[in-house]
Amino acid sequence: MTRYSPALLLSLLLGACAVGPDYTPPVTPSAELQSADLHTFVATTPEAAWWAQLGDAELDSLVTRALGANLDLQLAVDRVRQARAVFAGEKYDYAPHVPIGVSYTRSDQQQPGLGDSPVEVDQYRLGFDATWEIDLFGHVRRSVEAAQADLEAEQAALRTAQVMVAAEVARNYFELRGAQRRIAVARSNLDNAGETLDQTQARYRIGSISQLDVFRSRSQFKAVEARIPPLQVAERRAAFRLAVLLGQRPGALDAELEPTRIATYAKALPIGNAADLLRRRPDVRVAERRLAAATARVGVATAELFPRVNVTGFVGFLSGSAGDLFDFSADGGRAWSVTPTVSWAAFDFGSLRARLRASEAQADAALTGYHKAVLVALEDTENSLTAYAKEQRRLHSLVEQADAASRAADMATLQYRAGAVDFLDLLDAQRIQLEAEDNVAASEAAVNVSVAGVYKALGGVGQPDVPYLSAN
Repeated sequence: MTRYSPALLLSLLLGACAVGPDYTPPVTPSAELQSADLHTFVATTPEAAWWAQLGDAELDSLVTRALGANLDLQLAVDRVRQARAVFAGEKYDYAPHVPIGVSYTRSDQQQPGLGDSPVEVDQYRLGFDATWEIDLFGHVRRSVEAAQADLEAEQAALRTAQVMVAAEVARNYFELRGAQRRIAVARSNLDNAGETLDQTQARYRIGSISQLDVFRSRSQFKAVEARIPPLQVAERRAAFRLAVLLGQRPGALDAELEPTRIATYAKALPIGNAADLLRRRPDVRVAERRLAAATARVGVATAELFPRVNVTGFVGFLSGSAGDLFDFSADGGRAWSVTPTVSWAAFDFGSLRARLRASEAQADAALTGYHKAVLVALEDTENSLTAYAKEQRRLHSLVEQADAASRAADMATLQYRAGAVDFLDLLDAQRIQLEAEDNVAASEAAVNVSVAGVYKALGGVGQPDVPYLSAN
């Protein structure tokens, strides 16, 4: 019997090639952004937890808790754990599979020299069965590559979910505070309108003005009052959404989300080097890893066209009676076998080639998906940077308008009391002031929301240094 040294067998295995395409990361286009508004940001290295730069302790607390309790993140973590287990299972195919088994067989057999009558034969079997596929053409190797790429894609998807959750918490928090600010503005103006209505009614009673002015004043008062309920709906909706993002029932955060001082974050913020966009965006990483997995599965399908070499073996005990099976001292019960097999789908090429074409089409689709992800990433970033810069400029104009409207309303009040202008001029000045102040509050909230949009579009800018859910 010919004997092969372990070194020779190892050299044969190492010399085996993996068929199918070797994966090469696709060339990505330049990530240099075309927006002319990048001067609104500082090109420095940003903090990983971007929301911490805004100086709001409540926002810090909400985002940190959401990253540790959000249910969408928990689902993403579970998918990472599943992919990690699949990857570990695929790697075990490199080694022999050695289960232990016990079996009993009764059969009728024709014994030579003992006549024509069959003889019942009992066989008891105990031992280790080994199966090992010698990966000559990369069937196992490509499967492991695909499983590893799937795991990395799920890890990137988890990062995507973290970016989304942080941005959603920030966006809803800014919308909540913006609604509260607008409610405060409306109530302040409602108080002013109420005082004007009282004064108008008093002057009507003494006969200095007509009833028309009373109706105009009441109409103004009710118009301001009608602004408040829709804003309260927006406030409640944002508060409910924040509670769900933190894995709690709607309304659970009402006490801590009471109206407070509303900060304005309309300032330059660091985003780092925008040219690193495609490296930071986790959704682009997901698409790239999906492409790698699809390419590896083309290799799996290609390997099916080649022969597969398996070695099966048995080491254990055989006996005709159960009592002798466990008599390990009996030399006659010991047994072993080694069976190399070669299988080849010589008459099934049509089916295998169809599967290969399907795998190649899936890889082409994954490549298309990657290019789409790159374009969407650039589009998102261009849109978010433009929206942030333009809203800043709009806010600047609105602040100046509100200042002018406030001065005009004060002057109209003094002149009306002096009889220099009629009541309609006073109401118009007060209406313009209310709209200007409300627009400023709404624009401040929009600037804050656009900040969250920028960092969401940029992939979160680094891994947040917070205790988020772990997939270990």
